[in-house]
Amino acid sequence: MTDIDSTTPRGARGMSRRTLLRAGAAIPAVALSARTAWAADFPSRPVHLIVPFPAGGSSDSLARIAAAALSSQLGQSVVVENRGGAGGNIAADYLARSPADGYTLLEAGQGIMAINRVLYKHVSYDSRKFEYVGMMGDNANVLLVNPKALPVNSVAELVQMAKAEPGKITFGSNGIGSLSHLTAEVFQTAAGIKCLHVPYRGAAPMATDLRAGRIAFCFTGSTLAVSLAATGALRALAVTTSQRIDQLKDVPTFVELGYPMLDAPSWWALMAPPGTPAPVLAVLRNAFAKVAAQPSYQQTLRKQATLPVTLPVDKAAAFFAHQRQVWEQAVKSSGATAA
Repeated sequence: MTDIDSTTPRGARGMSRRTLLRAGAAIPAVALSARTAWAADFPSRPVHLIVPFPAGGSSDSLARIAAAALSSQLGQSVVVENRGGAGGNIAADYLARSPADGYTLLEAGQGIMAINRVLYKHVSYDSRKFEYVGMMGDNANVLLVNPKALPVNSVAELVQMAKAEPGKITFGSNGIGSLSHLTAEVFQTAAGIKCLHVPYRGAAPMATDLRAGRIAFCFTGSTLAVSLAATGALRALAVTTSQRIDQLKDVPTFVELGYPMLDAPSWWALMAPPGTPAPVLAVLRNAFAKVAAQPSYQQTLRKQATLPVTLPVDKAAAFFAHQRQVWEQAVKSSGATAA
């Protein structure tokens, strides 16, 4: 006697339990075979790398270096798309809504992975569900001033002037709650000063206004900061890493100046949509691991004042959890909020 009831398809009636179980057992194997074949064919078209800020900043420069190197490994074009705004939320939301097929990736930093979930009242995505591919690199954040708008030669002089004119000296950021904003807030708290925040939609427009003297200072990534300081129109006062960077050897670290809380480089990770199949992730991770290990890639990063770093997949969850803890506290301490 079989356990087939009246809901069993007509073609299946009269089949034994053993026959049905065999047929059922074959289904996962077929599905697995199809998925494996899909991964073997991946990628069969261009991959899109989403950058959460406009073109021209440090994050954009890093993304284009990584995209070119990754393209050679995947055998397909990796197209950079800039989707700036809302401190990275627009780009992160785009990734979260993208098909989980490996063809859309995101360059994500502290803002997306740690800061925005406490800074904004409503965030449409959960970055904890994003799939980690690899670590792209670390940037120092550099304190830059326009000497015409703010005639100082050191952090000490900036602090002295800010204390004499509380709330009057302006500083720019990549946006409310961005790493550049929060770094400035941490600096102000540590130095006991208060300046006027002017948020922008990315590093490039902020740099334009800094050069023009419409804002007095900012914190920005080392790639952009080095090029800006090289012209002589802007002056670098300190960097947010534990060691000085090669391109700004005469510029002290905040740690040297007595601000240990400002040992805070900005890191960038390559992320895929939630639920991306394991075989596809394996292809992406393997390709990017090869990119990160290339001396030519590392050398190119260093020329851009970016530090090559690695973060194994099995260490990523703990790293991001720690970063959430650190930067959520920074948001709360700063009192920064965003709609």
